[in-house]
Order: sequence, then structure tokens, then C-alpha cells
Amino acid sequence: MTGPHLDGTRTPRIDRRARLITAASQLFSERAYDEVTTTEIASRAGVAYGLIAHHFTNKRGLYLATIRAAGEALQTLQETPPDGETPAERLRNAISRHIAYMDRHAAGFLTLLRGGIGSDPEVRAIIEDLRWQGALRILDALGVDQPVHPVLRASMRGWVGYLDELIVDHIHHHDIPREDLVRLTISALTATLRTAWSITPDIGIAPATVDLLGA
Repeated sequence: MTGPHLDGTRTPRIDRRARLITAASQLFSERAYDEVTTTEIASRAGVAYGLIAHHFTNKRGLYLATIRAAGEALQTLQETPPDGETPAERLRNAISRHIAYMDRHAAGFLTLLRGGIGSDPEVRAIIEDLRWQGALRILDALGVDQPVHPVLRASMRGWVGYLDELIVDHIHHHDIPREDLVRLTISALTATLRTAWSITPDIGIAPATVDLLGA
């Protein structure tokens, strides 16, 4: 089914659903969940208010849809192999690409982070899984076997949080060149891995392997 648009054309239903997700992502990134109303989401999307119930049941359903959409887009990016001949080059390119993507899709990224602060268990599960899968891709590339050692697991979760906050600062200020952000990120990662190894040498990754990341 299609509906009329202001210029007399017909707008596909999927476009209106996507508009709602885009508008909701923007508003949820600007203000807390409880401060955003479905009325203003529909208004910003330029669609009928009733379409929220039709597509998502309620505001929580729409909120979950924005989280999933942002997560799926990020997962697609992460699964695309980065360019580079060496581990260091691939890591630099992957992180640079990640930061650039988040900068271009700031609303979706900030919605993801805001969702992670909430107490909704379904939202929290989506966020936690997405962040851990990103950390696992790095560990897999370094040849770390699963299950991941608890010290290494905790270290990587902390590093992912560092990266997220670095990107948030970049989105808000844009006063540090991306290449410097990449250097900060890699330095933090290598320092984190070396410290984890110094605490527990059997974490499954040797200092020589870590050294390759900063080469």
C-alpha cells in the first residue's frame, strides 16, 4: 500500500517506516527516552501519528527498532574486511573507518549509547552483544581462542568503552584530527593488552603480537 505525499507522488510504506526510525534516532540522541513524545517523532518524520502504532505498536517498539537499525548498520561495517597488508595497517584502517562512520551517522550512534544507559533488558542485551562482537573481531584477528580469559574480557570491554567516549567527544567538538584519534585508540588498546598480559600471562596473547599492532 502507498500513500499520497505533499507533491502528489506516492510514498512507499517502507519509506514512512524508515522515516520514523530516522526521526526517532535523531530525537532519542538529543534527549532522554522519557522526554521524547511519539507526537513529535511523527511530526519530525512528516507522517501520520497512527503509523507508529501500525509499524511498531508503541514508543518502546519504535525505540527498539532504532537500536536494531543502528546495530545492524554497524555490524555490516564491522564485518567488512579493512584494507592493509599488516595487522597494524588493518587495525588503523578499521578504526579510522569506524570513527568516520560514527561521525556520519552520529544520531544512530548516540542513540545506541543512550540505549545502553537504560534499564530495559532487551535494549541492554542488544548494546552489550554489539559491543562485545566488535571486541571479539579484534581478538579473533590476533589469534585469541575462545572462551576469552576473564582478565582479557574485562580489559577489552573497558577499551571499547574508551573508544565510544572518544567518538562522542569527537562528535560534539570536532577539534582533533581523525588520525590523532586513531593513534589514541591504538595506544590505549596496546597499553590495555600489555597490562592484561602483565597481570595474567596466560590470557592467550603474547606481547610480541601486541607489538605488531603499533608497528
